[in-house]
Amino acid sequence: MSILAENRGPITTNYIGNRLKISSRTVKRQMIEVEKYLDEHGFKLIKKPGYGIEIEGDLTEKNRLKQLIDEEKIEKKYSPEERQLFILIELLKSKEPIKMYKFKSDLGVTEGTISLDLDKIENMLFEYDIKLIRKPGLGVFIEGEESDLRKLIINIIYENNYQNEVLKMLGNSIQNKDRNNNLVKLNTKNKLMNMINKNTIKKIENIVYAFEKVKKIELNDSQYVALIVHLALVVERIKNGDKIHMEKHYLNTLKHNEEFSIATELGSEIEKTFKINIPQDEIGYITMHLLGSKKYFDYNKNDFNEFFIDNYSILKVAKAMVEFVQDKSNVNLMQDDKILVNLAIHLEPAIKRMIMGMEIRNPLLDEIKKNYPYIFELSKEASKIIEEEFNVEVPDAEVGYIAIHIGGALERIKNYVYKVIVVCPSGIGASRLLSSRINNEFFNIEVMDTVSTIEINKLDLSKCDFIISTVPLNIDANWILVNPLLLEEDKKKIINLINTIPLRSKEEKEENINSITLKGKLISNINYSKAIIQILDNYKYYEGIYVKSYKELIDKITKIYTTNELSFKNLKNDILSREKLGQLILEESNTIIIHCRTNEVEQLQLGILKLLNPLTINKKTIEAVIVLLAPIKCKSEYIKTMSYITNSFFKGKPIKTMTEEEIYQNINDWLEKFYNNIK
Repeated sequence: MSILAENRGPITTNYIGNRLKISSRTVKRQMIEVEKYLDEHGFKLIKKPGYGIEIEGDLTEKNRLKQLIDEEKIEKKYSPEERQLFILIELLKSKEPIKMYKFKSDLGVTEGTISLDLDKIENMLFEYDIKLIRKPGLGVFIEGEESDLRKLIINIIYENNYQNEVLKMLGNSIQNKDRNNNLVKLNTKNKLMNMINKNTIKKIENIVYAFEKVKKIELNDSQYVALIVHLALVVERIKNGDKIHMEKHYLNTLKHNEEFSIATELGSEIEKTFKINIPQDEIGYITMHLLGSKKYFDYNKNDFNEFFIDNYSILKVAKAMVEFVQDKSNVNLMQDDKILVNLAIHLEPAIKRMIMGMEIRNPLLDEIKKNYPYIFELSKEASKIIEEEFNVEVPDAEVGYIAIHIGGALERIKNYVYKVIVVCPSGIGASRLLSSRINNEFFNIEVMDTVSTIEINKLDLSKCDFIISTVPLNIDANWILVNPLLLEEDKKKIINLINTIPLRSKEEKEENINSITLKGKLISNINYSKAIIQILDNYKYYEGIYVKSYKELIDKITKIYTTNELSFKNLKNDILSREKLGQLILEESNTIIIHCRTNEVEQLQLGILKLLNPLTINKKTIEAVIVLLAPIKCKSEYIKTMSYITNSFFKGKPIKTMTEEEIYQNINDWLEKFYNNIK
C-alpha cells in the first residue's frame, strides 16, 4: 500500500513485486486484502487493464493513506510475550489452520522460536480447556467450547488493557454524552487491537446508546463498555463463520426472563446493521449480560420498601455479613446507616451473576489485597454466608467489592464529615438536585445549606469547610465549580479539594453551626410558614397545553405570570437568562423545570403544565413542565422551601402519571413534612 500511495499514476504488479522482491503472483494474491483494507478506510483501488493499478484521488488523499499506514504499522521487534499474544489472537480470529511460515513472516523470527511460543500458548490454553492442535502440512488451530473461547477472549482484552483502548473510543460519548460528535478516534499503537474492528465498535456503540434510551436500560460506564465489547466480538466471530453454542437448559431458563425479549430486539438491530444472523444461543449470552448489568434499585426514588420485600433473602444475607464483621472487628457497623442498604443493593445483581456463572472482574483486587489485607480476609470469611445461602462460589474479585463496602463503612464511622454549602444562580432548582447527588456520592460530605449567588455574601462562611457552586464566585473562601449533574470529573475535583483542606475539631464546627439564637430560630420558622402559604396560595395547574416548540413553551409560561407587555418581556428575559446557565430536565419522568428569580413576581409561584403533545428539547422528550418563580429580593427560607419542592418532584412519581388531585395532595404532604422537620 505504501508503494501505491507514493505513485501518482498506475503501476503494474511486476513493478510492485520487484520493489518488494516477491513474485507478481504473490502480489496479486495479497491484493485482495489490500483492496479490502482500502475499502474499509474510504479509498478506492482502480484497475486499468494494460496500465496497472492505482489509488483513486489526488495527492491529499494519498497523503492521508500514508499517514494511516504510518499510524498502523506493526512494530517487528516483539518481546516473547507480545509474540505469543499476537499468535494467540491470530488463532482466535481464524477459522482455518494457519501455517507456521505466516507467523515466521509476520514476526521475523525462526520456526524454532515460533514452536517454543506455541508450547507456551498450549500451556496457557490448557487452563481454559482449549486445545492447540498442530498438524504438519496443514497448520496450527485451536478447538474448544464456546463459553471457554469467550472467556479467553474477554481475558485477553482485560489483561492487556484493551478495554482502555475501547474507553478512548467511547470516552467522548460516556463523559460528555455528545451525540453530535460520536466519530471518536482510536489511537491504536499496535495491530493487536484489530481483534475487534474499530468501525464495528463505533457502529455497535451507536446501536447500544439508542437502545439504552428507548428501553430505559440503565448501564454504568463499565457495563456500557462491557456490553459493547461483547457485541463487537460476537459480530466479528459470526462474520468469521464461528459457531456459537449455549447449553439448552441454560438457554431455556433464560427465555423466561423479560431481558430475553429485550436481547432479541437488540440482536435484531445488530443483524440489520451488519447483515448477519445471530443465533438464539447468542441471544442467551446477551440476556446474561443484561441480567448481570441490570439496575435493580433507584436511589432517587428511594424505593427501599419495595426492594427489600422483593429481595428479603438478599437483605438477610447482607445483615448476617455485617453482624459477622461486627463481631470480628469489635466495631458497631450498624451505626452507619448506609452499610446495610449499600451492601444489599450491590449483592442483588452480583449474586445473580454468580448463579449464572458469569465472570466477575475487579481491576482493584491486587491493590485491595495489598493495602487492606485485614478487611479483605474479613470479607472473605463473611462471604461464606453467601456461599451457604445460595450454593455458589464467591470469587476473590467479588470479595474485593464486598471489602470496599465494609472498608468504606469502617472509614465512615471514624472519618471526618465535611460541611459544605451548595450555590446556584437562583437557589431554587439546581442547588437542591446537586445536593442530593453529593449526598449520594460522598459519605463524608454533609450539605448544610443551599443558597443563591445573591445570598452567598451575606453568609458566615466560617460555618462550612468549603463551597460547591454551579457558577463562578468572587469570594474569599474555599470553593469549587461543578456541573449541576455532578459529572465524574467534578467528583475528582471535590476529592482533590478535600485533600488540601485541614480538618477542624468537631467542637469548633458545632459551635459555629449552633450559634443561632432562639429569636433567630423563631423568625426563621415564621418565614418558612409564610413561604409555604405563598406556594399553596399561588399554585397553578394546567392540562392539555399545546405548544410546538421550546420558544412557544417559554412564551406560554411568561403569559401565565404577566399582565402587560413590559412585564412579559422582562420575565421572558429572566427565564431565558437562567436557562442559558443550564437546563434542568428530569429525563426519567420526561419533565423540565423552568425556574428563575425575577422582579416580575412579588410572591413565590409554583405551576404545573401537562403538555397535550410531547415536546423535544435538546433531544429529550418533555411531557410535563414545573414552573418555579421567586422574587429577586427574597428571604433565604423562601428559597430553601422552593428548593425542597424541586427535590421532592425529583424523587417523587412522574407528574405525567398523576392526576391533578394527586399532584396537589403530594405538594401538601411534602410541605407538611418539610415544616415538621423545620420545627
